[in-house]
Amino acid sequence: METPQTAGLQKPAAEKHRRVRILFVDDEPPVLNILSVAMRPMADEWETHFADSGENALKLIAKKPFDVVVSDMRMPGMNGAQLLNQILREHPRTVRIILSGYSDLREAMSCVGVAHQFLHKPCNLAELRNCIKRVTELGAQLENENLLSLAAQLSNLPTAPDLYMQMIEALESPSASSQRIADIASKDPALSAKLLQLSNSAFFGISREVNTVYEAVQLLGVGIIQSLSLAVPMFSHFDPHKCPGFPLEQVWHHSEQTGLFARWITRESLGDALLADQAFASGVLHDIGKLVLAEQLPQKYSAILAESHSEKTPLFEIERRVLGATHADIGAYLLTLWGLPLQLVEGVAYHHEPRLYSEKGFSLVGSVHIANILERELSAHHQIVADEIDSSYLEMAGVASKIENWRQHFAGRDDK
Repeated sequence: METPQTAGLQKPAAEKHRRVRILFVDDEPPVLNILSVAMRPMADEWETHFADSGENALKLIAKKPFDVVVSDMRMPGMNGAQLLNQILREHPRTVRIILSGYSDLREAMSCVGVAHQFLHKPCNLAELRNCIKRVTELGAQLENENLLSLAAQLSNLPTAPDLYMQMIEALESPSASSQRIADIASKDPALSAKLLQLSNSAFFGISREVNTVYEAVQLLGVGIIQSLSLAVPMFSHFDPHKCPGFPLEQVWHHSEQTGLFARWITRESLGDALLADQAFASGVLHDIGKLVLAEQLPQKYSAILAESHSEKTPLFEIERRVLGATHADIGAYLLTLWGLPLQLVEGVAYHHEPRLYSEKGFSLVGSVHIANILERELSAHHQIVADEIDSSYLEMAGVASKIENWRQHFAGRDDK
């Protein structure tokens, strides 16, 4: 009999929280034994089950759905990609992770649309625990099953029409260059997120975190990106009529400019070139949750946009009131599912409320927050109602005296 356990999250004391249900699938009994032992420290928070084939895994899932399924790729009968594909169709809320000891491009193609993360086998067991912990804790904080399902079943996001065509043309060109592909992708949240997801995948033999689109394209290589784009729907065109009132072109331009602003602020205030590049990537990605909502809940999100505009209330506040979560929450959850580096996710998660971030000094999170607000202040004809800079955070982070100088700097830029 399962006993409800508290998960250590900030929830009301009276609320009971069930353990997270996790299923490990592998046809090798010794591997399952190792996983069983490795997961014991999490017994108070996780209810773990084990299956020695895809067919037996589906029998267990039929009895009661799982929050996370971690499957080996190569198994006799039903392989890992086939298993996760069926789980995607029948249980889209489930987090899907593939383990593979091989780097076969055809296998990677079969998993791109169905697996959230691809880990190398044998994997570091502490890394596996941390991976599961990150996605399940963030999912628990959202507490909205419908939104979790919407994010979990996404394999790609729509991109701006002009950039979509530019990317397709670049990939179809026999003289396509990594620089050209990176230049296009780094302007768009959807393209950036997909390439960062793939480059942080173990399938392509990259053994370190990839934080920028330029790194991602260089490490993956033009050939792999071309092959994937032909074999699976990596990129898609956004239908502007699908979500009335959603200003995709503005969101795209604002995202790119926020990335540029965040990079400059980070370099100016912290003098760290690597962190500045990470701030750029996080700035480009910061509104990716809006794309999820416009794509997956077009009519409801159109109404939310209209309500924000008529009430002159910041959009994220209306989202929270109507949906129980904001585009920042949804974006951070999706990027966590896709295995993007933590520092990029944090910039997305806290870009409206940096005071909630655990690190109190000035950081990438602060850069993205300030860049987001300053860019809206300095851009004309924004249709989305914005909030104001968090003054309490500025004081706490020790940068309140710099804001006016930063504002004047960006006001004088020719490329804003």
